[in-house]
Amino acid sequence: MAKIVWRELLLRDNIVVNWKWGLLGLLLLVSLTSCVHKSPFSKEYYFQAMGDPGEIVVTVDTSSPERLIGPLSIADGASFSDLLARVDRLSVNLYTTRPTSDVTVITPEDLSSYDYYGALEGNIPAFLTNSILLWDPSWKKVEEGTTRYYHNDYLGLDVYAPTSGLLLFASDNYMKAYTTTYKQRQTKIPKGLADRMAQALFGFYIGSPQAMLDVGLALPETVLPLIASMVFVIEENKTQSYLLGGIITMKSAKLANTLSILLKSSYIADKRRNKEPLGDMTNLFILQDDVVYINDMELSEEQFASFSTIFGSLASLTTGEKR
Repeated sequence: MAKIVWRELLLRDNIVVNWKWGLLGLLLLVSLTSCVHKSPFSKEYYFQAMGDPGEIVVTVDTSSPERLIGPLSIADGASFSDLLARVDRLSVNLYTTRPTSDVTVITPEDLSSYDYYGALEGNIPAFLTNSILLWDPSWKKVEEGTTRYYHNDYLGLDVYAPTSGLLLFASDNYMKAYTTTYKQRQTKIPKGLADRMAQALFGFYIGSPQAMLDVGLALPETVLPLIASMVFVIEENKTQSYLLGGIITMKSAKLANTLSILLKSSYIADKRRNKEPLGDMTNLFILQDDVVYINDMELSEEQFASFSTIFGSLASLTTGEKR
């Protein structure tokens, strides 16, 4: 069921065509080289420099394509996994320049109104990648001072490989991506949280949330202003079902206790409504000072579909679906 849902989401609205001609299409071209390159970030994670207050960070482990959801393929029959084989990680930072007076829960449809930047890390030779962009007439060279990148009007993307192993991209402001995550980077996501995100298939981080992705948890919007930061991860278990983990840091221990009670009550109510067994809840929600931990919560089909839709939308955005 999960594989079918994910595949249908990627096929919908011709998203797979944009995978072909977007950033991963570029990686198919650079596969002509036999050189092997790795991400330049070894002591810390690239995505740790993302995540200003109110922004949404998403990172995806693509180092083992077989672990990703579903046997994906591109419209012409080329293997999607073959393309992903050159990439170890995709990280995206979603942000908005619009004034936000109220917190809100974001649906996948809302993502198209957000700007974004990020990077692909992996076997990406900088010289060859940038040479391909230089000689491709659909990409226009842009120079800002001593910084160069390439822009594609149709895809709505700025792209450049500042060093081997790293391909930066941005929907609106390449210089923001280049400066904040590469040239003058400062880490914003604590290492413990970043480790949790990196070890999972998918990881979300939101600091001082003004908005939250709709991940299937019944968190009232009134709770969001009381959260200092939150991390959600998706992992798979031995039975190949998908589990939700979370680390929600509240602004006080009292607020964390209230959230813990709220999550437990919501979980029990949802199980009873669906006439499902509660199972072992011993370590499902753990309260520790101002932090609430969610451990190995098995995703229902509804929750999984919600996540799948989010990642399908992000895939279409960050690989160049024309908006």
